[in-house]
Amino acid sequence: MSGQSEHDGPGETRTENSEHGLHHDAAAENTVRISPVPYDDWDHELFSAINHPRKLPQANVLGIFQRHPALARAFLTFNMHLNTATLPVRVRELAVLRVAWRRGSRYEWASHVLIARKAEVTEAEIDEVRTGADTLLNRAVDELDTDSGLSDATYAALAADLDEHQLMDLVFTIGAYTMLTMALNTFGVELDPAISEENFSFPKREWYSHKREG
Repeated sequence: MSGQSEHDGPGETRTENSEHGLHHDAAAENTVRISPVPYDDWDHELFSAINHPRKLPQANVLGIFQRHPALARAFLTFNMHLNTATLPVRVRELAVLRVAWRRGSRYEWASHVLIARKAEVTEAEIDEVRTGADTLLNRAVDELDTDSGLSDATYAALAADLDEHQLMDLVFTIGAYTMLTMALNTFGVELDPAISEENFSFPKREWYSHKREG
C-alpha cells in the first residue's frame, strides 16, 4: 500500500489543494443529472439478458439504463457474464466493494454490502475493505485503479488460487464496476428506497480535485 490516505482515491488531491484544479464538491454526488424512468414505464424486455423470465424489482440504476436501451442491452449482457462467471461470489463482492469504496460510490457500496452479506462475507472482511487492510483483493483493486495493471507479486499471488479464466474475470469485473461507479457518481443516481442509510457505513469523502493543465 502507498502512503495515500485511506479516504483518498488514486491520484486524489486533498481539498486544501483544490485551488490547483476544479474541486469536486460532495454536493455534486447528490445532484441528479439524469433521472431514472419511472418503474411503471419500464420496458422489461430490455432486461431480458439478466431477468428472463421474471420482472426485475425497481432500482434506480436500472431506471437510468431505461434511458438508453442500446447501451443497456450491451452492458447488461456483459454484466450478466460477470455475475455468472467463474469467480466465487465472495471474491467478486469483496472486489466490487473495494472499487465502490475507493471511487466513493454510495449506490454501489450500499447495494453490494447487502449482496456481500448474503454471500457470507463477514463484517470483519467488510471492515478490511473500508480500512484498506493489506488483503490480496484490496491490493489487486488498488493497483488496477492506480496503475491500470498488476505487479508481478500481486499477479502471482492471485494466480496461486485463481485459474486463467478466473484471473481474466476478476480484472474485467474490477474494470466494469469502476466504469459503473463513474456513471453512478456522474449522473447522480440516488439510493433506492429499499436501501436505508443504516444498511451501510460510508464516510463523508473529500472528493477529487482535477488538475487542469494549460
